[in-house]
Amino acid sequence: MAEEKIEPVIPPPLEDIEQKFPSWYLGGVKLVLLTLLMIMFLSMVWGTWETIEQAFIHAKNGLLSMLKSLLVNILLLLALLEVSRTILTYFTLGRVKVTYIVDSVLAVLLSETLVTWFSNEPLSRYIELVMVLLALTILRVYAIQYHPAPYGTKEKRPFLDPTLPRVWKKKMGWVSKEKSPPSK
Repeated sequence: MAEEKIEPVIPPPLEDIEQKFPSWYLGGVKLVLLTLLMIMFLSMVWGTWETIEQAFIHAKNGLLSMLKSLLVNILLLLALLEVSRTILTYFTLGRVKVTYIVDSVLAVLLSETLVTWFSNEPLSRYIELVMVLLALTILRVYAIQYHPAPYGTKEKRPFLDPTLPRVWKKKMGWVSKEKSPPSK
């Protein structure tokens, strides 16, 4: 029996994919994602304030209590940061990278592991979390090792550019990306 050579499937260029969607749909996706990013930004600011406030509250119970609170809250803020990074990657590449999703889940599970550790849960709960963390770590390494794009290639242009429209830049006196805003 002769072995059949399987040819890799090459996805169409982003321009071809973009042309299949109506412009109102792409604009709606951009609006929804920008709204989510704004909500996440406000959540991170509020979470930072809450983290500082909780640190002062837990400082009365001792240094260990304050450090526990800081660790859990900071890891949750980092999880929000990873999710926002995933959304920004979608803006620039038009797709979501698996490594960014895994990073987000790892950040959330790491904070969950700390919460479980500090709340004196049974040993079986630790084993469950560690097994999930190990599986995600292996997935992350595998996704980096066997990335489909050849090394050194970059996307041609952003799928959904989150920057201001060019008309606004002209009104503000910014003509190209190389020029910086006028100094005051």
